[in-house]
Amino acid sequence: MRTLVLNSSYEFLGFMDYQSAICAVYTGRAFVEENYEQVVRSQFLTMNIPAVVRLRHYVRVAYDRVVYVSYTKSNVLRRDDFTCQYCGTKNPSKGLSLDHVVPESRGGLSNWENTVAACHPCNNAKDNKTPEEARLKLIRVPRRPHGFKEIIRVKIGEIHDLWRKYLE
Repeated sequence: MRTLVLNSSYEFLGFMDYQSAICAVYTGRAFVEENYEQVVRSQFLTMNIPAVVRLRHYVRVAYDRVVYVSYTKSNVLRRDDFTCQYCGTKNPSKGLSLDHVVPESRGGLSNWENTVAACHPCNNAKDNKTPEEARLKLIRVPRRPHGFKEIIRVKIGEIHDLWRKYLE
């Protein structure tokens, strides 16, 4: 379970595991804003797991680091919601690979704007062609994740309901 971390001014800072969040709250470095329903117990303490914590003191941050999503296969699959961008088949476990819209052999780059999630049948049908040559149509044009919610969704997979009001 992850805990959303906010600056003292309610700005998004990042995430931490729930054990670190409990330590930050217990030592007075953070306040609990939202709790999960799950409870943790120790010999001397029983408390709900924090879903959102706000730091007691303001922390200066370079926000370009917070909102940057690195280009990786898993991040591309998350961006495309584990769905083939040619036929729309959703396959979260296995069977999806990255496809270069413009094949690498034709000068296509391995970047956000040229790769999409594709199932093996569509990837094999496309082969070393462009989508037009293979008579395939992209569901969505590939692009770098932008917008705060989309970046966070790609970074962690899914936005929890308790976090939404702090991320808007």
